[in-house]
Amino acid sequence: MNSHRPTLLISNVLPARPGDPAYNAICMRLWDRLLSAALPTWHVVREYAQEDGPEGARLRVRGADAIVVMGGEDVHPSLYGRPQGYEGEGRHWYRADLGQLALIDHARATGTPLLGICRGMQLINVAFGGTLEQHIEGAEGTHTNPLILTDHRFVRHGVRVAAGMELYRALGPLLTGASTVVSSAHHQRVDAPGEGLAVCATAEDGTVEAVEHRDAPIIGVQWHPEDPAADIDQLRALLAHLDARRAPRLERVSTTLAA
Repeated sequence: MNSHRPTLLISNVLPARPGDPAYNAICMRLWDRLLSAALPTWHVVREYAQEDGPEGARLRVRGADAIVVMGGEDVHPSLYGRPQGYEGEGRHWYRADLGQLALIDHARATGTPLLGICRGMQLINVAFGGTLEQHIEGAEGTHTNPLILTDHRFVRHGVRVAAGMELYRALGPLLTGASTVVSSAHHQRVDAPGEGLAVCATAEDGTVEAVEHRDAPIIGVQWHPEDPAADIDQLRALLAHLDARRAPRLERVSTTLAA
């Protein structure tokens, strides 16, 4: 562990998807952007949930002061009580789902700040018993670009952030009124919010764009603040909010042992 900077654990599904260079290329662009925003403040540890599974994730997260769960493929529908065979279904990484759910459970139990991005936000919702709409009718052009793996362009659209929420406090100086423009690439969205979660941002069509836990320092955003075409100040603000909400390590360890 780096003694001068807090440790940020960043969880991905895999270091690379086998036989899928186009997917790997866009993942690397997002990783590079996130790393450039994080490194001035954080000591970064990277975690691969498909390789670690829940047991490995629980071991690796022990030294983390904050957590980011990045985007990726759809959450396996069995985890929120829905069937497979839905429109737009791709591959699933079930072991990665379980690993990242373990990270969210750790964040809740220990008070470790956590940011979920896209798939990461959907996993937050599932972790607290919420459900997902499996395919958004008309998602192409409004929430995702079907050519994103070749042109790397995210759909840009507005979201409105609810005043008084942690997300509003994080992004306040960057908002115009209560609104901002974000970068999206998703064909699923939150259906029923999980227990203890509050919706803190929405798109014009009603899509839930962010959730946060009412008690634990957990926030999820449906968009991609690490898109290289987005204003990096938004990503920096979200990471700074994680930093501001983290408790001293000894205090968190003592709380965990007492529980």
